[in-house]
Amino acid sequence: MKLHDKDFDDLEIEDLETIKKRVAKKKRRNRRKGESEGFNIPPVVIPVIVALIILIILFSLTISHHSFPGLENIEVTADISESFGGLKDNEAGIILNDTYITESKALNEDGRVYLPYEFVKTELNDWFYHDENEDLILYTTPEGTDRIEEGNDAKEINGTFCLSSSLVKKYTNIDYEEYTDTGVPYIVIRNTWGKYSSASVVRKTGLYVSADKKSDVAAILNEADPVRILEAGNEWTKVENNEGLMGFVKNKDLGDYKDAEDTAPSTVPEMVFPSTTFNEKVILGWHQLMNQDANNLVGDIIAKDTSINVLSPTWYSLTDTEGGLKDNSSSYYVETSHNAGKQVWAVIDNFNTEGFSPAADTYEVLSYTSKRQQIIEALVSSVKACGADGINVDFEELSGETGVHFAQFVKELSVASHDAGLIFSVDNYVPENYSQHYHREVQGKVCDFVIIMGYDEHNASSTEAGPVASLGFVENGIDKTLMDVDASKVINGLPFYTRIWETDNGAVKSTQAMSMTESAAILESHGVTPTWDDGAGCNYGEFEMRGSLWKVWLEDKRSLAAKLSIMNSKSLAGAAFWKLGLEDSSVWDEISAYANGN
Repeated sequence: MKLHDKDFDDLEIEDLETIKKRVAKKKRRNRRKGESEGFNIPPVVIPVIVALIILIILFSLTISHHSFPGLENIEVTADISESFGGLKDNEAGIILNDTYITESKALNEDGRVYLPYEFVKTELNDWFYHDENEDLILYTTPEGTDRIEEGNDAKEINGTFCLSSSLVKKYTNIDYEEYTDTGVPYIVIRNTWGKYSSASVVRKTGLYVSADKKSDVAAILNEADPVRILEAGNEWTKVENNEGLMGFVKNKDLGDYKDAEDTAPSTVPEMVFPSTTFNEKVILGWHQLMNQDANNLVGDIIAKDTSINVLSPTWYSLTDTEGGLKDNSSSYYVETSHNAGKQVWAVIDNFNTEGFSPAADTYEVLSYTSKRQQIIEALVSSVKACGADGINVDFEELSGETGVHFAQFVKELSVASHDAGLIFSVDNYVPENYSQHYHREVQGKVCDFVIIMGYDEHNASSTEAGPVASLGFVENGIDKTLMDVDASKVINGLPFYTRIWETDNGAVKSTQAMSMTESAAILESHGVTPTWDDGAGCNYGEFEMRGSLWKVWLEDKRSLAAKLSIMNSKSLAGAAFWKLGLEDSSVWDEISAYANGN
């Protein structure tokens, strides 16, 4: 049946009203239900919820950037080898006194760490000696010289001569720890001691390479781990962990700060060599003797030089590169001297044998342990046999490369001399750059006396005329020597000779050494009365002859008195004079006054 439009309209209206009522009823029911179960969220709360959601997201992001130490998964990301300047093959890093060493590399072989010999000499202990010719490591103590054959503790590795860390520690006050089973092997060494600050880690964190959370992590630090404070900052502190590695930690991750102190292990006995002292000032005269017969003239010397208490005759000379020794010693000389109340210190030199080169040949002799021993045994035996009291070493013109071998020779001869009851002394140039390799610091430890040859300021090879020992030159030599040697061991040598200079417009044409008496006589023969030169500390005179200007800075009673006065003010052990027979008799009054402290 077909519905009419009117019928349709009436039905639609009726149904809409019913629906509206049903919907309104449902809304009222739902509103009452929502109020009772708490699901009605006020609009003002919505921003708070959004903020919390944002914080949760940020928290999850910052976890991965280590903003919350102790909660994150920290990993070591740094390449430790870079701290040592890079390592290769079987190299190992060195940490010395809170410093990564980049210039030298240790060697890791068979689970042991070996240190480069030059690093040991420079940084830890310069008393070791390497004889490359005879494959020996030597270490001289007051009791003698220990010999270490090349092998387990001393060997060449990768072309570098090395010493084991255990061998170094045997003779050196150091603490060390080796880390050879880590990805990057290294050794931690300490040889300086004193107070420092420590702290504890309060929560797990990283040891950062730099003061930046984005930098690499060198190690993991756990809660309660101790660290050494190296450098404190406002936000970060540089520290060292208990395995020697260094880096930065946030200040907020440290606590329990304490003062601590490192002390030396003191496992190595102190190196104290015997030292003989005089009850009076040493007044030594070098007595040049070129043959055995000259020993018979000792009585004449003693008769003239009454203030001398030590005679030092030039008896011994190196003769060849195999350790040969010329011997002009004399029991008669010693007996005569002893009867006059004088000691005898026999001189050994390296320049009185024809054909022997003081530079090249002395190096050849001293660089072999066996040759040094041959010289020492022959010398000490001869000195003892003739009854002399001591040995005086006068090795001149040594090359720079000879220095280390000369120092070892001095150590070994010192022990042998003292074992034989002999006084031991060594002669030195005035300290300057050209003579640093004579190692006065070694002599100061092992010698009874260190003698300065305080003359030859201007010598036969000088291109400029001048005094042989001006006051400034003498005082400079003493002061520089006292930097390495105690005054109680220092004897200063003075000249008994003068040089006359022939010059032409200031240039030196010739020069000649003369005795005090001869040089004064030359000025007198030319009618010259010398005048005092305050700067030089001696009398000066000049004259013209054969078209040249001749200049003379006299060494005499007055010049010696001025130098002795300086020496007295420095409280030195005494004075020495080169050479007996060239002095004017008037000087002995001044020398006697000095000897008596006046």
